[in-house]
Amino acid sequence: MLVVEDHALLAQSLALALQAEGHAVHLAELGPPEHLLAQARALQPDVVLLDLDLGPVAGAGEALVPALAPLARVVVVSGSGDALRLGTCLELGAAGVLPKTLPFPELLAAVTAAAEGRPVLRDAERQDVLARARAARHAQRQRREPFERLTAREAEVLHEVMQGAAAAEIAARAVVSEATVRTQIRAVLTKLGVTSQLAAVAEAHRVGWEGPTAPRG
Repeated sequence: MLVVEDHALLAQSLALALQAEGHAVHLAELGPPEHLLAQARALQPDVVLLDLDLGPVAGAGEALVPALAPLARVVVVSGSGDALRLGTCLELGAAGVLPKTLPFPELLAAVTAAAEGRPVLRDAERQDVLARARAARHAQRQRREPFERLTAREAEVLHEVMQGAAAAEIAARAVVSEATVRTQIRAVLTKLGVTSQLAAVAEAHRVGWEGPTAPRG
């Protein structure tokens, strides 16, 4: 087994408990994704226990699942309650997703099941995780839809507001009147259903909108 976990105490506890059950366990040396994948390819484990939050260098664990799943049964053991992230892991090929709050005996039983090729999750549990991910994805699309209705110029103005620019600065850079920019800002607020620039910026951060990505009409 290969344990990919950035909390050393948990990783060592898991390794000791699994070794006591007769499993050969290796703790991954954390690093960039390609470094972690190289370790998995060299080791060829039956099971990879994967955390989702691996720090700034390794990044998000779910990005590793597509490359790890053909090599081993991937069991995500995470403190994240993000339904979309967990469901995405199953969609990408993970054998199961387990919370770190799971009682240790149950965690060991699930990992042992993975090692023996048995299901990690009951079908009802798996379908529940996937259904919650679909619901979260739908809600995310709904939250982002108002941003998709912004014109190219409105998106540019909102992006500049997010960088802290005032209307006068935006107008000067675009060589238009300040009144024109204020009209554009009001249009942005209306489309987003908010009443202030601060609220517009907060909503953009909430839905993960980072700025214009393609020309709009």
